[in-house]
Amino acid sequence: MIKIIESTNKHQILPFVMTIFVYYAELYLFLLDYISSFFFCNILALLVILWPFYLLGIRKTNTLKHIFLFSFIASFLLLIYEVPLISMEGNRYVVSSYHPPEELVKSSGIYVLGVNTTEVLLEEGLEEQDFLELNSHSMIFDINQVTNIHRYANKTIALIQLIGINLEVDYVHQMSMNVNAYLSTSNIAIDEFLSRNNVNGNSAGLALVLSSLIEQEEVKNVKTIGVTGAISKTGEVIEIGQVKEKVLSANKINLPYIILPLGNLEEANEVVESLNLPIEVIGVQTVNDAIQKINELNEEK
Repeated sequence: MIKIIESTNKHQILPFVMTIFVYYAELYLFLLDYISSFFFCNILALLVILWPFYLLGIRKTNTLKHIFLFSFIASFLLLIYEVPLISMEGNRYVVSSYHPPEELVKSSGIYVLGVNTTEVLLEEGLEEQDFLELNSHSMIFDINQVTNIHRYANKTIALIQLIGINLEVDYVHQMSMNVNAYLSTSNIAIDEFLSRNNVNGNSAGLALVLSSLIEQEEVKNVKTIGVTGAISKTGEVIEIGQVKEKVLSANKINLPYIILPLGNLEEANEVVESLNLPIEVIGVQTVNDAIQKINELNEEK
């Protein structure tokens, strides 16, 4: 008798187990880009509809109905959680394009190297090549289609932020804090740069510090140098991304030198060598290293 009851209980939790299994199987296929968000959410919607109908069918039997109720609630909550993915559906691409190097402090010779990164939604029927042809006037470095993993991560972060928890690192604020901590002074041009709405990331940190030191006449420089690299509060230079794009940006305006984190030196040199660019790349580990390299460049005849 005990075995029969245990067997019956196992069968009665099958609806809930099936709901969870279907959800995780769908999620796995979605993250691998095998199914769309429409398909993902439609299956969850079918489960939401299925369990109430099933409850109606068994209302006069002795079957435990709370398991089906739990399955309905679970399906409904999962559907609500995943529905925002539909708004992120579409032919979306992340585009990296040329951003003109900028000399923030005039006559400093230090040019901030940056890259424009935007997400675009192509009209139905347009493909990557069509986009490139329509934007042939722009210098586009890279274009990558947005994956479902990227969509899911963005959706999850957005929902968590709705309840007041911020998971995203504010790299611009972090850069501002580190630059100000290292310099211990303010600079109008740097403050204006940090207040811009289109500034992303923290890779301008080293350039901001060097520009300010030159303006304060703590460092002398008559060379034109492209600079990229994040810094810590103590002046350590930290690796950055999009090295190839920044090297190409420097070459676009004929900058003869680039100073960047030592950890990015090999990648940058590979770009320079493969494209035979007339640029000397210099790797540094600290702000003091960068200052020393600038002094050495200015001593050259």
